[in-house]
Amino acid sequence: MMNPLQVRHVRESLMRQFEDCIDLSDIDDKAPPRHREQAFLSRALAAMAVQRLAGTGSMEAAAAVIDGFDDWGIDAVAVSKDAPHVWLVQAKWSDNGNATLDQASALKFKQGFDLLLREEYARFNKRFQALADEVDKAFAEGGVKITLVVALLGRPVLADAVDYVLQQACKETEPMTDVKVMGLVDFHDIVRSGVDGPKIDTTARLDGCASVAEPFKAYYGTMYASEVASWYDDHGDRLFAKNIRTSLGVTAVNRSITETLVKRPDHFWYFNNGITVLCDSVRRTAKFANTAGGPGDFVLSGVSVVNGAQTVAAMHAAVKQAPEVAASGRVWVRLISLEDCPDGFATEVTQATNTQNQVKARDYAALDERQSKLRDDFALSLQKAYVYKRGDTDPAPDAGCSIVEAATALSCAHRNPELAMRAKQNQELLWEFGTNGSYRLLFGSQPSAYRVWRSVLLLRAVQAHLSEGARSREGRAVQVSEHGDLLIVHLVMQQLADEPFDDQNADWRPVLDRAVDLSEIALEWLIHHFDAEFPASSALVTFKHPQKCRQLATLVLESLRSGQPRPDLPAEYSPTPRETERKAAAVVVIVNSGRVADGAPVEFRPVTSPERKALLPWIDEDPRRGQATWVNDRRRPLLWAADGEQYSPTGLTMKMLKTAPGEPPKAVQGTTRWFVPGSGSLAQIAAEIRSTEID
Repeated sequence: MMNPLQVRHVRESLMRQFEDCIDLSDIDDKAPPRHREQAFLSRALAAMAVQRLAGTGSMEAAAAVIDGFDDWGIDAVAVSKDAPHVWLVQAKWSDNGNATLDQASALKFKQGFDLLLREEYARFNKRFQALADEVDKAFAEGGVKITLVVALLGRPVLADAVDYVLQQACKETEPMTDVKVMGLVDFHDIVRSGVDGPKIDTTARLDGCASVAEPFKAYYGTMYASEVASWYDDHGDRLFAKNIRTSLGVTAVNRSITETLVKRPDHFWYFNNGITVLCDSVRRTAKFANTAGGPGDFVLSGVSVVNGAQTVAAMHAAVKQAPEVAASGRVWVRLISLEDCPDGFATEVTQATNTQNQVKARDYAALDERQSKLRDDFALSLQKAYVYKRGDTDPAPDAGCSIVEAATALSCAHRNPELAMRAKQNQELLWEFGTNGSYRLLFGSQPSAYRVWRSVLLLRAVQAHLSEGARSREGRAVQVSEHGDLLIVHLVMQQLADEPFDDQNADWRPVLDRAVDLSEIALEWLIHHFDAEFPASSALVTFKHPQKCRQLATLVLESLRSGQPRPDLPAEYSPTPRETERKAAAVVVIVNSGRVADGAPVEFRPVTSPERKALLPWIDEDPRRGQATWVNDRRRPLLWAADGEQYSPTGLTMKMLKTAPGEPPKAVQGTTRWFVPGSGSLAQIAAEIRSTEID
């Protein structure tokens, strides 16, 4: 039921926090005051959701809001600084506290999500452009987590048709995507407790309970996995609000924690370092109070898990997977009361418990004698360095390699393409021990220094070629070369599998030259089959999917071995060095149609990552550099705000690239870089006009 008092509290808090930092410059000054107010409240609600979930300040949360023309149903975008986590928010405000999300809005939200996954960042407005590089970096990380957030000033319940749309988005991108719905009660809790210090009140029972009285009060003991899992059920990532990082999702370590609880819950306490919990106050109840070394029941206020976020999340997953078995596992827990602690103590505890050297899965590989033998083989056979202990300095490229680079190269050389995919998804997966674990598949047969080093050289050669060729590709071709790079290395290595990797007298230079040639052909076939098999999928999602990678690898290898002519790829995958007749016609088509009125604003949006890095900071120095006015002139339709001169779309883009710091690409297609807000790029507008004329 709607609560007018809660609505008023949230409204007043939004006004206090965001009145001076929410951008409303796109709202017409002549618009009715109520229209501006509703736009502000909706955007501020999205900012508050970001503030809570991503742990940002008011200004940073406001900067995450992209609501407006060309937002594609996404009102805010936030990226975690500590772990690869992206939040996409759609917010709905209601003065009556009964906001809902309809199916049309959900479909648009999913459409925007799909565009981001396909890295079609240029379709989004200039507010998003400032965030595009952060999103791109997060998407490139292995194990990235994406949360679709529905922020409603109403009941946090979705209609079945709406929930189906969002669950489909999760299913298509599993396991990296989830959905979170926030309602009026959630926002009122935020307002009541303060965004920067969310309050969680709960209870705990410690077995084998003991205490520390001075200088600051604390209790310690063990808890059942079922109780810790219930904390996460009730509060989710809010438990980690004061931690350096939230749960990192599926990692090799988390998977190991979950597996231990499911298979050997009685061993769990011995294998885990435990959990540290800071509390505003810790009150022990009278029950069991007189039982020395026995259980203790506690009432906790202002709870935050500052160390052990991965343990909590993994325990929750284990209890869901096998509740009857995993629930009996125990974990070591410390409860620290902040009641009498000096200012800054909580921060010191958080930093200290998270910056101590932690044993990682890779460190266990360093204990394997095969690694020391490989180091000796490198030194004696190749006179090169092989570094396998974390913390040691990696050698210069021509002087040797690290265990990480070696494992990546060997994963690409393995006949199973899934190993290359694991290396791309998350390097932690390279150190899985066990019968079918990655580590044993890569190093179990003691590869020679020659095999490892030559595999590394092939990895470097193919990746260097793909990187150098990035400027000659656009669109999905770029995405395939970036997200499918290790699969391409795998395909090349399969073609070279019969080369003498272990022959110390073999001349490897011709093999490397052949690898470079093969990498371009393999890339072209991979793009071709990716388009044919998964025309609506993003490279980001596809190249994290084992079955799809195996399918593509099989198809590409068949094409490479068949001797077929190289495939013809779509023209839009290559940049154009000048305004060709077809592209020049785009401007003519628009002018002839009268579709864009004289004086209409046109804005620049970069298409590639190098363009974003070169131009966005430069445009930020003087926003006029990214603005132009449309003039119905068939040769020079853009009146640049920076100098008042007229240019062709490509001519102006090239001028900008040459003026801004950084190396410009060899060629650009200007009509794909200049956008009429709400209507699309000049190329898209012209294509739409042509299709209408044909119809």
